Amino acid sequence: MAHRRVQIMMGSRLALRSRSAGRLALLASLCAALFGRSPEALAHAGHDHGPNIEVSASVAPRFEAASEDFELLVVSKGAELGLTLDRFRTNEPVVGAKIEATVNGAAATVEPLADGTYVLRSSLLTVPGRVEVVLTITVGDVSDLLAGALDIPAQSVAAASTMTNWQRFGVQRDLLLPFFLAFMAGVLATLLFRKTPAVAGAEAAASANAKRRTISGASILLIGVALLAPTAGHAAEPAKITITADLPQRLPDGSLFVPKVTQRLLSIRTVMAGASAAGATIELNGQIVPDPNGFGRVQAPVDGRIDATANGLVVIGQRVEQGQPLAILTPIVPTADRSTFESAVGEIETRVALAEQKLARLTRISGVVAQKDIDDTRTELESLKARRAAVRSAVREPFTLVAPVAGVVSLSSAIPGQLASARETIFEIVDPTRLWVEAIAYDARLIGDITEARAVVAPGESLRLDFVGRGGSARQQGIPVNFRIDKPPGSLVVGRPVSVIVTTRESRRGLILPQAAVVKGQNGLPIVWTHTQAERFKPNVVKVQPIDGQRLLIEGGLAANERVVIEGATILNQVR
Repeated sequence: MAHRRVQIMMGSRLALRSRSAGRLALLASLCAALFGRSPEALAHAGHDHGPNIEVSASVAPRFEAASEDFELLVVSKGAELGLTLDRFRTNEPVVGAKIEATVNGAAATVEPLADGTYVLRSSLLTVPGRVEVVLTITVGDVSDLLAGALDIPAQSVAAASTMTNWQRFGVQRDLLLPFFLAFMAGVLATLLFRKTPAVAGAEAAASANAKRRTISGASILLIGVALLAPTAGHAAEPAKITITADLPQRLPDGSLFVPKVTQRLLSIRTVMAGASAAGATIELNGQIVPDPNGFGRVQAPVDGRIDATANGLVVIGQRVEQGQPLAILTPIVPTADRSTFESAVGEIETRVALAEQKLARLTRISGVVAQKDIDDTRTELESLKARRAAVRSAVREPFTLVAPVAGVVSLSSAIPGQLASARETIFEIVDPTRLWVEAIAYDARLIGDITEARAVVAPGESLRLDFVGRGGSARQQGIPVNFRIDKPPGSLVVGRPVSVIVTTRESRRGLILPQAAVVKGQNGLPIVWTHTQAERFKPNVVKVQPIDGQRLLIEGGLAANERVVIEGATILNQVR
């Protein structure tokens, strides 16, 4: 019997150790479940124990209404409504309009502000709920009726409903939860590892174990509820911080939200796109060249030194007349050549002196000698003097460089005392009222189909061209084509590259827009911005063809009768 009692006691101890080990494993698993989970796993759905910042495209209750003439935007501003009135087609602000309003059938006052907007005041706007607004707008002879509705939020009620039970008492639930979990874990550990007294009977031990299991299960349930269930009044929605400022922003679908205030600051203007026909165009590369009859180049005939004239040297940009002196060129003769010239001059002077003596002697005896001999001697003397002057000028006499044509000095390399080589260009003179454009065409059939041509010198600036003719030899693997600029501006310079847009007899249909309406998108493709709503703009990838440097033909990607941004598109394209 004693042996049997020992076996029972040993079995009870083993069972107790097994149960203790199981309880220890259960506690370890529970602790791992409680404290080993990541913050994301412990958080509620959408709640990471921190604020979730959200940017709203509509920062205040608002509605918009539009007609063929006007576009109206109404925005709630506390106890009043802000009104923005624009022309529907052009997005141009309407100033000085007469507006009569009713709110839920009751008359309201509308006052114009200095910035061109309007404010509507009514006592009904202070009551939360839905309000119906009807506006009668009169501008000159045009009258229109626009209406809409919006919800006035109860801000104080909404703020109170978002508070939790703990926050009402000034206690943060996130700070109280760790203490509650630690307390419950201590209670659970005490219950799990508390030993039943050995003197107790089997029934008492079983009853105690059952109580401990009940309390343990209840403790585990309470811990799970504390972890997973929100407190009363605490919604499972994440905490949000809404940006309340009206700021331009790009929406996920690629469109833009641009408040009316920003639109007016940026002077956004639109136009209704209409279908039309235009001639097919081809763009060629060209450059400004001078008219051959209005261009002159002054070169040094011999090696020499440059000196100023009595009026000084001409400078770039100075207007000169044909035949006007530009500079003095004094020839420079090498030492070896100078001795030869001096020897020749000395010989000629000797012959001149002999001719003079002979002429004087024959003149004294004119009655004895024939008149023919006297005349021949006089002619020989004059020839020798002319030869001497020519040789002397080649050695010492300066040259006067004059303007070959009338125009403006476009190049000048003259400096007093500068040494110039023979055939070196000293001046270039261009008549700015006679300029051409030379372009390169790679299709010979194009030359016979030209109906109009324009040169684009800057975005939105083009010049009318008159066809002059084509070259007979290839250049740059193409055919040179010359155009005369009709009334060229004074800002043009020779050698400036331009784009030549040639219009052919072929006709194409599309939407004609100003060049400023088309911008490059993020992927490099041409896009236009359409005004879809009062504060919304949508990008449209289009197929374009230049017309005259100021207008473009939209051949695809845009429907007719859409409001297209023609001013401020570049700034809109930079909104991120």
